[in-house]
Amino acid sequence: MAESILLKAGGARTVLSLAAKMLVALALMTVVPLLLFWPFGRSHVPVVEVHDEAGVLQPVATAQALEELRFRKDVRLVVLTLDVGYNDSFNSAVLAYARTHEPGWVDGNYWADGLVILGVSPSGRWVGCYFGEDVKVGTATQQAIQDAGKDSFRQGLWAPGVEQMAHRSAAVIGRPVAGEGTVWLLSALGVSGGLGWLGWMLWSASAARSAFRRAKRHYTQVTSDYEGTQIKAGLIPTDEAHGAQVLARFGWFEDQYARLTRQFQDYGEPHGAVWFGGQRHAEAKRLLKGATALDSLDDAISNAAALLTLSEGWEGAWANEQGPVREDLASLLELCAQVESEGQVQATSERQWVHESQNRLAQLADLLSTRQVTPSAALTELDTIATSVRSRADSLASRALQASTRYRKERLKQYRKSRGSGRMTSSARYRGSWSYGGHSSSYNPSSTIRINPGSPGASASGVRWTGAGAASQFSAPVAALVTGYDSAASWAPSSSSSSSGSSFSGGGFSGAGSSSHF
Repeated sequence: MAESILLKAGGARTVLSLAAKMLVALALMTVVPLLLFWPFGRSHVPVVEVHDEAGVLQPVATAQALEELRFRKDVRLVVLTLDVGYNDSFNSAVLAYARTHEPGWVDGNYWADGLVILGVSPSGRWVGCYFGEDVKVGTATQQAIQDAGKDSFRQGLWAPGVEQMAHRSAAVIGRPVAGEGTVWLLSALGVSGGLGWLGWMLWSASAARSAFRRAKRHYTQVTSDYEGTQIKAGLIPTDEAHGAQVLARFGWFEDQYARLTRQFQDYGEPHGAVWFGGQRHAEAKRLLKGATALDSLDDAISNAAALLTLSEGWEGAWANEQGPVREDLASLLELCAQVESEGQVQATSERQWVHESQNRLAQLADLLSTRQVTPSAALTELDTIATSVRSRADSLASRALQASTRYRKERLKQYRKSRGSGRMTSSARYRGSWSYGGHSSSYNPSSTIRINPGSPGASASGVRWTGAGAASQFSAPVAALVTGYDSAASWAPSSSSSSSGSSFSGGGFSGAGSSSHF
């Protein structure tokens, strides 16, 4: 029975691995705060001294109460009451008392090691705490120690107030993290880290299942269409340039299909705790990426077969094929608007050319339907328009930057740098939508015949972007060029500023401690 449950859960090893991960998360949520707050190591009995110069304590009783405390370090705990005026310096008064009456409390410019002074002035309503260098705490913690006794001091309860300060001191001195805020921060980080770890585990398992389901859906589609894809590939003309590169990608398709089949077999059918495996999500994403690419290339092959033979479905294939070019034309219009808004350059000729190109694309569909132009010629004309739109956009951006009245040289340099880095070509992606003249449309960039940065199997086609000036089967988004121009046009030297400061140093006393009113 137990063995059957383990098998359903994914196996003993997988279940143990999941349990270990959950224990790590629980440890972060519980052990970290415990280590920070729990009084581990508080076994040191303090050496207590009571100097009641203000006459408000019972020194013996106060000393006995404080000797019951335990610290994490050896501590010389001093209670000092003084009559110091409200407007006088309590810190200076404590130091003066030490130098006059208890010189052993001072070590040069610091309080002696192991020393903790808890001071109060009933008449001046002062409370303070002071520390040797080996037991000192941060200013926020000093304030917390002082605050611990203030309510009692306001009521004239001097002994209880001192004991409350001492209790707080014992809790924080020698703690692994002394800062009060840091303790809470680290505790919060531990709890949030544990919750985050658990959340990540749940999300990763869910995301892995989702990615695997989608990958299987794409893979199933590719498998069911595989024979039809082979038939359609056989219809693509081998002596046509665009068809040849699609067939080259079909060879890649067959190799990747065989590889993807093996990867699905290796991945298996996970269940139960198996989904929580560290690499399950990453492997599922790889399967999804591969299956999606094959499904898209399957569509590209179908589009090529339909368009190049003008068989059933060629109209949809042609509409999809125009997508990247129409998106680039829309991006050129966007650049025209940006350039003209700066008032230095007019883009009338570019706008007119975009209008003519849009009309020509609409005309090509009619010419294809009446067989007055061949699919190959139509695709070649797309190549030409795609190259021209990029060339015109590049020229317009350069002219606008040349006309810039500020930082002309530097802005041109920034633009050319981004253009030459490759960010404007292979790394950019088409959005898959365009708008012109009040009409909007969408398309699938990964299923076009012509190559673009999102085309699966592009590396197998042998097609590369060759830059402005030559027709190419490769389209790179003009939108990236527009972004590069926008960034360069707004470039300005980074402002730098210098500041100076000073710290007080010299022969003055530098011991740790502070005081405040209650």
